[in-house]
Amino acid sequence: MARVLIVEDETVLAKNVRDKLRAHGREVAVAHTCKDGLAQAAAFQPDVIVLDLRLPDGDGLDLLPRLKSEAPGSSVIVVTAHGNERIAVEAMKAGASEYLTKPVDMEELQLVVERAVHQQRMSDNLSFLRRQEESSSGLDRIIGNSAAIRTLKETVQRLTRSKALALADPPTVLITGETGCGKDMVARAIHYDGPRAAKPFIHVNCTALPVTLVESELFGHLRGAFTSASQAKRGLFEVAEGGTIFLDEIGHMNLEMQAKLLHAIESREIRPVGATESRPINVHIVAATNKNLQAAVDADEFRRDLYHRLRVVLIDIPPLRERADDVPLLLAHFSNMHCQRFGMPTKRFTDAAIAAMKQHPWRGNIRELSHLLESCILQIDGHVIDAGDLPLPREAVGGDLQICLPGGRVINMDFENGSPALEDVEQSILIAAFEYTGQNLSRAARILGITREALRYRLNKNLEKAT
Repeated sequence: MARVLIVEDETVLAKNVRDKLRAHGREVAVAHTCKDGLAQAAAFQPDVIVLDLRLPDGDGLDLLPRLKSEAPGSSVIVVTAHGNERIAVEAMKAGASEYLTKPVDMEELQLVVERAVHQQRMSDNLSFLRRQEESSSGLDRIIGNSAAIRTLKETVQRLTRSKALALADPPTVLITGETGCGKDMVARAIHYDGPRAAKPFIHVNCTALPVTLVESELFGHLRGAFTSASQAKRGLFEVAEGGTIFLDEIGHMNLEMQAKLLHAIESREIRPVGATESRPINVHIVAATNKNLQAAVDADEFRRDLYHRLRVVLIDIPPLRERADDVPLLLAHFSNMHCQRFGMPTKRFTDAAIAAMKQHPWRGNIRELSHLLESCILQIDGHVIDAGDLPLPREAVGGDLQICLPGGRVINMDFENGSPALEDVEQSILIAAFEYTGQNLSRAARILGITREALRYRLNKNLEKAT
């Protein structure tokens, strides 16, 4: 329930306002003096304060900043007599959000209070979301202790501690790496650990923007600039003013837009579609791509001058398969996160499961790992996850095939060199299933989809061949 504090020396008026607001479900407190108003503000912590500018023990204009200090999250609506609009304007400059003139229209007052409550709630929600974003976007959220990740963190720390990011022309950053390796997380760490953290972070997915609207989305447009432009629109560069704009998958941007982006970076200004004058910008530009931009430059698919302008600071994120030592840390992080999310008890991974996951190539990198763990946690009832429980797909690359077996065993098929032979693969699978079930012949047969007799025959046959 929203709380409203009325600071008004006219007893009848204060009572009428109180009754009106209470009838609309508001919790209301009343003070008749400056002293009482300060005490009530500190104890009551109102969402909205209705403040008379003339009080018996002081001036409401002087009281206003003190009230805001005692109740920093409140909105203040000042009430003034006819002819005091100039003072009301001064009150607005001092932090008031609205003002009303006496005699007070109760219906108007009700609407103004409701509007203030709504705006306050929106402000609180935005503050909460921002705090939540900041808490999950710092450098400490980048999981890993491999040499590659330690180097990456050191690079980001040097950058965020530098005064260069606070300049009007901060150095651009280019983040490279495969899909799912965490480029977005690194970009957010640069922003939220740096001097621009209090300003917006705007994530732009360049692959999601229609080619015909890229310029309008980034730079904005004036009303009537094109057929569907029924009203003016601020571009994302303006929305990010003072903060960071993250141009994700920039390698997919067309050449025409690349030229305009280069001009914006070089001149530090943009021109909305349909405008005749440019507007200055103060944003930190961070770009990312999973493409080989040097190869794209050589193929005339990406501008060479833009490429070099973007890569002032280059951060390359290695794929997960090149830092397998980070897999156990990522397993613990994502399994705990998903268990908490679904309200499930924490699950433990066996050494065999961890070994199998360290050997998996992770073509989708960290994103693939997170989704696989989410599936495991939802579908496996027990508290322990073994290698055989993991829905690891068979990976085929060229003439090679990798098969993950229960117990952490891996069979690597090399079709080009013809090894190992099919009967050797069959023997490995039979023995792995037999051992996985604790040498339970019936259960192993059910897992393999054959009869108990057939399994016994094949095991004996392979054993005779081995001897």
